[in-house]
Amino acid sequence: MKKGHDMEGIAQRSKGKRLLASLGMACLLGSATAVNAAPAEPVDGIAAIVNQDVIMRSDLDKRVRQVATQLQQRGIAQPAPEALRQQVLDRLILEDIQLQMATRAHLSVSDEQFNNALQGIAANNHTTVNQFIDSLERQGYHFSDVREQIRREMLLSMVQQGSVAGQVRVTDQEIDQYLARMATAQNVEYHLAHILVPLPENPNAEQVAAAQQRIEQLRRAIADGEDFQTAAAAGSSGNDAFSGGDLGWRRRDDMPTIFANAVPNMTVGEVSAPIRSGSGFHLVKLVDRRGRDVQRHIVQQYKARHILIAPNPIRSQQEALQLASSIKQRILSGEDFATLAKANSDDHGTALSGGELGWVDADDMVPSFAQVLKTAPEGKLMGPVQSPFGWHLIEVEGRRTQDVTVQFEREQARRAIFQRKAEEDLDGWLQELKAGAYIDNRLYPQDSNGVSAPAPQPAEQQ
Repeated sequence: MKKGHDMEGIAQRSKGKRLLASLGMACLLGSATAVNAAPAEPVDGIAAIVNQDVIMRSDLDKRVRQVATQLQQRGIAQPAPEALRQQVLDRLILEDIQLQMATRAHLSVSDEQFNNALQGIAANNHTTVNQFIDSLERQGYHFSDVREQIRREMLLSMVQQGSVAGQVRVTDQEIDQYLARMATAQNVEYHLAHILVPLPENPNAEQVAAAQQRIEQLRRAIADGEDFQTAAAAGSSGNDAFSGGDLGWRRRDDMPTIFANAVPNMTVGEVSAPIRSGSGFHLVKLVDRRGRDVQRHIVQQYKARHILIAPNPIRSQQEALQLASSIKQRILSGEDFATLAKANSDDHGTALSGGELGWVDADDMVPSFAQVLKTAPEGKLMGPVQSPFGWHLIEVEGRRTQDVTVQFEREQARRAIFQRKAEEDLDGWLQELKAGAYIDNRLYPQDSNGVSAPAPQPAEQQ
């Protein structure tokens, strides 16, 4: 019942808070218009060989159309066609390496996971799942293409979760320090965009010089009038490139450490000097700045206890229901709830405490359990109530209105620190991953820095 509580078989986390969002992945999950409806072209040759896999030119062309549509919908000027094509191929190569990792690890997306993700996408588009699908079809898009892209992005997220985010740790001391800084800082947020020119792990002097020359070229082009978003889409290796390098709104402590000292001293519209990090050279643009008010967080909480009877290989769903009903009758006949919970409950995390959950938020529970918390009279035994975990007997022992601002702020701090650490690690991990793979880029051979050579520009742009 409780989502995120460390109880055996009970955890049910919201898919809307997956790492995919927290890392700012440039994916297609948030926009129905990102999927191109044009029919697939016949296979016309190999664009790249990645380990034992191949990327076909037809697949590259299809993704280029998708990204071009995405940029158009965002109002971002299109890069030169070959520059965009080169960028997309580099991304497909990185994706392919990660999907190969997913295959080796036997990762898969279940129907339940997919349906939860689809519901989240529909909600983000302020519509139902059926309305979302109908909208796609009216615009000429194929839902089968959308389904495949969602599953692909979820697999990428799983790989990154295990390889990068799974290694990130946030301590109580870091949270305390974060909150102490926030207590004395102004409530200011910064809207940032950025461009990354990557470096391999342990680069030599030649590789550093080449990357530095490239970042300076990009900076000069922007200073001469090139749109920052277009430059990012064409030249950045950051995961946000196809969003014009947009990092969104960040407080100082939410942004990568390497940016935190430079950004507060910049004026709106200013582009920083190149900033060196372990993953490469960065340009940061301060898009906008705003103040932010602190809000109190008041929630309704419920004190409850329960007994869970779960089906298992030797107990069918019907038998579990019958057992739960039998235990309910024993409680109504005068037997002690706590004693029966200790002896029978399959929620081993609460059984030893007589089924006590303590004070919980309804929003942290699965829907059927939350409904009982909100509507049941206090002290009345409810159930059996079915959830994905089995059959519950539930008793609401009390209700209260609670100010959870402190807990909320600590959780926000934890998430901000986690996101910052994960972002700092992700770019470096991707470059290491690429350096360790066999890559034969048939269209844009890479230089010694591991970066595809700049795409040729039309004469009038040179």
